[in-house]
Order: sequence, then structure tokens, then C-alpha cells
Amino acid sequence: MARRLGGQEPTFSTVGEWASTRGPEAVAMFEAYGRRYYGSQELEMDVFFARDADGGFAAKSIGITKPRQNGKSFALRDYAIWMAAVEGKGVLYTAHHGRTSRKMFKEMCDFIEAHADFRDELDYVYKAGGYEGIYFESGACIEFQTRTNSGGRGGTYNVVVFDEAQELTNAQQDAILPTVSAAGEIDEGDSDPQKIYVGTVPGPDCQGTVFRELHDRAHGGESSVWWLEWGAEGETLDDVDVDDVDLWYACNPAMGRRMSEATVRDEHDTMSRDGFARERLGWWSPTAGLPDFAIPANKFESLAVDAAPTGGRAAYGVRFSADGSEVSLAAARLHDGRVYVEQIRREPMALGLTWLADWIAQRKARGCCCVIDGKAGAQALVDKLGRMPVNYIVTPSAQQAIAACTALVDAVNEGTLEWFRPQADLLDSAVTSTRRKIGQAGGWGFGGENPTPIEAAALALWGVLNSKRNPERKQRIG
Repeated sequence: MARRLGGQEPTFSTVGEWASTRGPEAVAMFEAYGRRYYGSQELEMDVFFARDADGGFAAKSIGITKPRQNGKSFALRDYAIWMAAVEGKGVLYTAHHGRTSRKMFKEMCDFIEAHADFRDELDYVYKAGGYEGIYFESGACIEFQTRTNSGGRGGTYNVVVFDEAQELTNAQQDAILPTVSAAGEIDEGDSDPQKIYVGTVPGPDCQGTVFRELHDRAHGGESSVWWLEWGAEGETLDDVDVDDVDLWYACNPAMGRRMSEATVRDEHDTMSRDGFARERLGWWSPTAGLPDFAIPANKFESLAVDAAPTGGRAAYGVRFSADGSEVSLAAARLHDGRVYVEQIRREPMALGLTWLADWIAQRKARGCCCVIDGKAGAQALVDKLGRMPVNYIVTPSAQQAIAACTALVDAVNEGTLEWFRPQADLLDSAVTSTRRKIGQAGGWGFGGENPTPIEAAALALWGVLNSKRNPERKQRIG
């Protein structure tokens, strides 16, 4: 009896027309070297290589989503090698995890170095961690990068691959895209860069929003992105028949090859329905990939005041950003059963810490405490401050930092928080911050692309609510 195979055609696609493609030629060449393609991967190669009548990329942006373990990066690897070694282009491969980037680098190196006609085209291979690259005598290259908010490698590329695209944030994408905006000269046919996004359905802890936006626009018919999707459709989980074996095959091109029906059945019997639908059937739930905003935007905006209070005790909060690039300073004041928060200043770390240490020291007689957090600079600031009044400087534990975030959100939800209306930066930080998981016990902090100002405000709020220090009493110096 013939072996049953997974579906090779997407369950949903928005592929446009093209004038030509070198996909079959490339597949034939790589198969001559021992590679073996699924029908779905041959289709992907056709799409990657698709050209318009002028010879430019027919699709400037391509998105591919499959359930896990379905060879989503197989064709990409060969396409990147062809574009650099055969067509002399610059390629940037980016991934969310360093291990993914390193694995792809090794696989490409192993292939190139194992075949003389590719190996002979090499100039050199750079293997330093975090700076891996394959360079050809033609000037072409394949460079590898783990994504950050600070941009690409500084090069200019014709093709950028976003692997693990479900984790891609807008800030990371915005930092990388300028590397392809001037890929070559228009009259030499190199000016139309190509972007390829490959990933799975975003899970509950994904911080990325780009892939979800691409998915929604493709399904809404509002995008020029070519989108290939292997996945179950349904508005709710009840609309997805997770027991349907035919659906298992339709959504998984690798079934019958590298993935057995028995393995999928075991997943079906042990995973949650939601997890099986997402991870094995590629189902995009209504909330998949959407940010879990920590603060209700309308509620926060409604708590703005036009004048800062003058009475009540005050505390200060200092938060160093996770990447060590900046620091935010905030203040909180407790008055009439309400807590007022205000952003004081936000500066790059390049400015140093003297201004901040001076500001904090000058207020030791009027503030009950200053809460300082962030591995990138907290200890350096404490050392710079030197001897301060006892309990004036507080460096919170992880649990206390978690409690600070929770306290601020509770104050918003209960309507007991106030903030000064003109502060656009604080407002943006508050309404765009997401819940960032901390540890395994359900703790969370503020995440997203601009969390530092609201984190500083939360630290100040926690300090003013919890400090037992009375600055009006005579204090000894610690």
C-alpha cells in the first residue's frame, strides 16, 4: 500500500504572478549534490526565485508559516547559498536564538566546504561567535546575526531572512531594514531587496508582533506580501477539529517522511487541545502573536492630571534598560490616598552617571527613598553615591521589582494613580508595555519596546508605598 504523505500545497496562500523562476534549476543542482526536497520545498524555491518581466524580484516580501518540524528552513538554506555563491549577492540571515543562527551557519559551511566547486569560490569563513560570516571572492557574503534592537551588521544586503519570525519585534525589524534599502544600483538590477519571513504560529510568550501583522494583512487581502501557510483555519478553537487525521496530514508536509502518524497521535493524546492546534496544526488563534499589554490604554489616559500635587511624601525610581543603553528617572508622591507618578528625566548611558548621582543626593533630605534597579548600572550608581542616609537607597530583589509592576497596574485599574498629562514618553511607555514573564512562578515585569520609563515610575510608586523611612526625622548616615 502506498505510503500516505503530508500536504505539499499550502492550506492558504497569496502568491502572485511571475514571469520566470530559477527554482527548478536550483533544485536540480542541489539534488545533484544529494539534497532531497519535498514538493512544498520545491514550491518555496519557485517562489523565492520568482522574477518579474524586468528581472527583479516578483515578491519583495515573502512569509511562510508551518507547524514545527516541517523543514521550514530547508529551502532557505539552499537559496541563501545560491544567491551568494552563484549570483554574487549579499545575504543576511537573522534568528531570534543564537543557537538557531549558529546551526544554520554550520549547515551552510558544511555544505560549501564539502563541495569543491563551492569551496573554490570561497574567500574566507569567519567563525567568531556572534560575527559568523561566509565570504566569497566575488565580494558576496552570507552573514549571520542574532536579532537585537540595534540593527544589522553594518553591511548592505540584497536578501534578508528573518527566521523564527514569530519572535520578530517592530524595533528589531526597523533596525535591520535599512541594511537592504540601498542594496545596489538601480541600473544594475540590484536595487530591489528581498525580505523572507519564516516562522511558526506565535506562542503565548512570544514578544514579536510583526509576523502576526503580516498574517492578518495577508488574510485580509490588504498586502503585497506573498504568504504561504500550512495551518488549520477557525475563528475559535471549537472550529478546529483536532481529531481529524486528514487535517493532520494537510497541515504537515513532513508527515509520512520525517514525521510519523503515530508520533502526531501521541502529541494529540498528550498535549492540550490549544497547544496541539497551535503547535501541530498551525492554527492562528485570535490572540496568537498579539501583545499582552500590561496596562489598559484608555484607563491610563483617563488618569492624567493637569497639575502636579505638592503635598505628601515622595520617592524616586531609577531603572536602567535591559540592554544597558539608557536610564530613566521617575518620582512618585503619595497624597490624599492617591499616588502621583512623573517622569523626571531619561538619558543615554553615554552621558555618564554623575548627573543622576547628584540629583539623587540633593534630594536625600526630602525623599523617603530612591529605588534603583537594572543590572546594567544599578551597582555602579550605588557605588558612585557612596554613603547615604540609612534606607534611602533601595536595590530591590526580583520579587520586589515584580511587586512594583503589579502595584502600578493595580493602581491604574483601581483608579488611584495620577500622572502629569504632557508627558508623552511616559504615556507611550505605559500603553505599549507588555507583560514579560519572569521566572516560573507566574511573576512578570514590563516588556515591549519602550518599558524603561514606566518601570522607573513603578519603582518610585513601590518605594513611596513601602518605605518606612521618614526624611523629616533626623537621620544618621549609613
